[in-house]
Amino acid sequence: MGARIDIIDESLSHSLTEMGDRMEDLAESVAKEIRGGVQTYFALPHLYEQATACVDEKLRGSLPFARLTVLHYRAFGGRGPAIYRAAGAIELMILGADIVDDLQDKDNNLTAWSRMSPEIALNIALGLTLISGQMLLASEFPLERIHEAVQYMNTQSLTAINGQTADLLNDIQSEEDYLRMIKQKSAAFVVAACMIGTLLATGEWNSHVRDYAEELGIADQIKNDIRDLLDWERGDFRNRKKTLSTLYLLQYIAEEDQWIADYFEGRLRMEEIGHRREEFERAVERTGTFLYTSVRMRMHCYNYLRIVDKLNIDVQWKNRIIALAK
Repeated sequence: MGARIDIIDESLSHSLTEMGDRMEDLAESVAKEIRGGVQTYFALPHLYEQATACVDEKLRGSLPFARLTVLHYRAFGGRGPAIYRAAGAIELMILGADIVDDLQDKDNNLTAWSRMSPEIALNIALGLTLISGQMLLASEFPLERIHEAVQYMNTQSLTAINGQTADLLNDIQSEEDYLRMIKQKSAAFVVAACMIGTLLATGEWNSHVRDYAEELGIADQIKNDIRDLLDWERGDFRNRKKTLSTLYLLQYIAEEDQWIADYFEGRLRMEEIGHRREEFERAVERTGTFLYTSVRMRMHCYNYLRIVDKLNIDVQWKNRIIALAK
């Protein structure tokens, strides 16, 4: 259920700095809310210490989901510091999902939670998910907006669980199956961050925000797939993951590259093909896999820009949201 949003990271920093939320201040405020929530609800010392290690790792990152939440809150007229608690809640929800994702996929041994017992890590993930809801419930917004935000966060978490299950089953036969899966798994959290910021600012559902956030989440996941394809140590090919890139590659490989399909279908082991990395890279180039997936990514970025243009907000804010896809 984890999520990465690399495509918008640099643009987010610029947009938030321009609007008055200095990155250092935003990060400090969100970190304070996150640490306060963990300290309040993890009473057992060992659990608190282990959870703090996970949170510390999270806070060393750029907190893109928190920044998306704050950006949309400000863009739709929200004022004041209360949004930082909501933004912290979103990041804790994402952290809980990331931990579960890594426990299930077993493909990332570099994190704090991968170095602790999976039983404790699972308890931390469950606890962080519940704490995120508690933080939202205790935020300083009108009650009806809080309830809508909590309900939406729960809905998106459940959507992501469905997507993560589809990903684990790896039973994806077509591009349509793949896009349906990443809408649920990856884009759901981008939608949650954008929509909750908007809901807390306006108290209203905004279908344009929901739609363009989904397009942005899809574009970013496709970008991640492009990057992961040639990661010979931990990438999608090695793990036989069905993505837009691998589906296209397998459809157009030449006869001499049939070994790629044999490995992907489990008829060969990595030990038998480990020496063929350069052949694999040449096959990716010959089939135009990178070009195809890059074009598909840009199509979703274009859809994003087209929907953002429909927003009825100040042009300066609209331009800052547009900049996320550049």
